[in-house]
Amino acid sequence: MVSYSGAECLFLSLLLTIFFALSAGYLGGTTQPEVTIPQGTLRGKIMTTTHGRNVSAFLGIPYAQPPVGNKRFANPVPADGWEGIRNATAEGNICPQISSTDHITFFGDEDCLNLSVFTPQISSGKNSSLLPVMAFVFGGKFKTGFIKSSIYSPAYLLNQDVVLVTFNYRLGVLGFLSTGDKVASGNWGLKDQVLALEWVQRNIRYFHGDHDRVTLFGHSSGSACVHLLTLSKLTIGLFHKFIMQSGSGLAQWAYRPRAVYAKRAFELGDYVGCLNDTSDSLVRCLRNKSVLDITAVHARFYVWHYEPFTTWACTDEPDIKGAFITTSPANIVRAGQIRDVPCIMGVAENEGIVDSTDFYDKEGCLEDFLENFDYLLPIFLYWSYQPDSGAAWVKAAKSYYFNNIETMNRSELLTNLTLLIGDATFTYPMYSSLLYQHAVAVNPQYFYAFRYRGTWSNTYLYSNISTDYGVAHADDLTYIFPHVDYNIILALNKTPNENDLQMREIMVQLWTSFANHSKPSTLFFRGNTTWEPYSKKDNYLQIGDRSEITLEVKHPFSTGRMQFWANLERSTAEAETIGVIH
Repeated sequence: MVSYSGAECLFLSLLLTIFFALSAGYLGGTTQPEVTIPQGTLRGKIMTTTHGRNVSAFLGIPYAQPPVGNKRFANPVPADGWEGIRNATAEGNICPQISSTDHITFFGDEDCLNLSVFTPQISSGKNSSLLPVMAFVFGGKFKTGFIKSSIYSPAYLLNQDVVLVTFNYRLGVLGFLSTGDKVASGNWGLKDQVLALEWVQRNIRYFHGDHDRVTLFGHSSGSACVHLLTLSKLTIGLFHKFIMQSGSGLAQWAYRPRAVYAKRAFELGDYVGCLNDTSDSLVRCLRNKSVLDITAVHARFYVWHYEPFTTWACTDEPDIKGAFITTSPANIVRAGQIRDVPCIMGVAENEGIVDSTDFYDKEGCLEDFLENFDYLLPIFLYWSYQPDSGAAWVKAAKSYYFNNIETMNRSELLTNLTLLIGDATFTYPMYSSLLYQHAVAVNPQYFYAFRYRGTWSNTYLYSNISTDYGVAHADDLTYIFPHVDYNIILALNKTPNENDLQMREIMVQLWTSFANHSKPSTLFFRGNTTWEPYSKKDNYLQIGDRSEITLEVKHPFSTGRMQFWANLERSTAEAETIGVIH
């Protein structure tokens, strides 16, 4: 185990701050940076990183035409250009969505397919080499999210020499509705992401980015998108490395067969007054409905509380031109059709708490769930579309996680339910993705487990009380982006301490060094410590140990829980094969 003194880490941070203060000249002292791309000229603004480095920010750049009228529920079309100088100092529109806080408030505009670019250098000087590019996909269960520059900011990452790109994409029903046929084949939000990456290939050199060194990274459903993008033939050549943080395309919530979505599309039509018999007439009717009418009925698909929260996600499409995928992600990886490029994958220690805090906090919630366990678990974990509506998986999960349920106290029930949720939705799908990648790929995979509990934890967002629930889903993201409203942090008196600042340096260095050299490294490694590629040793890097700053190479990662899910997955696949044969 390696740990670090505050003085040593503070000295390293000070050196970095001095370096970037000296290198601020990259931008030539301009306060209104301009760049000309094939679409036209952009005027951006200056933002400052935590090390005092000035970087150029160009916000709200359109990469696709507004997906309205006949372009709603259709493949995105590249954006047109503009005359004169476009103001790129203001945020672009947010895509239509319902608030994840109150589940009622609607906001956004369909003219939302824009992106932002942050660069430390826009000079075209011949003596400077192009910089690696990091393109980020935000999460939000395919339903919420946006690229506001104060949330997915360059404040941390651009302390290093990288170019950062963030982009909006269509969400919810507008991003993923499918009629299961060629009329509206689905995956619109993912196809938006493909078009954004194509824009990067054509334009990033004007921002001093290297289009041959693009690292795609994302978190939660954004990480699932990253994985799905690696499985689509549409993205060949669009990126060269990827990072998946707490989200896999193999998760049950990330994909459902097109027959499921076709049925749901007609249910949606019934809810909004489009009582149609054919896909053509249904889509024509839906295109004439207001965006509020279409999105406001999301609650009609809830079965219990706000579950299943993810109503629309990725699906398989007919084998037509422009199809994103034509079979399930599981079938693709089982066939060995992975993208063989360097990658990082990882999870947080207590992933399940993102979905289990209500069981801890809300009176009667746990009791209601346990009383209706067999009915509610497949809804909660997105197993309902399985041939037996998830009954076999429920039986197995109940036997494994609640074998002695009659003797368990409330604390044990909550702990095991949280483990079940985390393993099923995040940890095992990620681990399974790693194993499928490792089985075929020549290029290295790097696996991590994030176990640092800082002053701030996202459990304060998930719960109304300030209980320490451990290292939660998205806690690692806190050290890459300032994605939490600082006013909330101040209100809860959770401002970063010295260790938190050190962890920020570690995460930024690991991620940006990988983008630059394909091998994650940090100045905080000691002695012979290195993050070695994943191997048959089942090795991983443990980042942090509760409040301690540690970087420790460990093995094995696989536990009895991971083996349980592997066996369950294998038996299901075998049953499906037997069913096809007969």
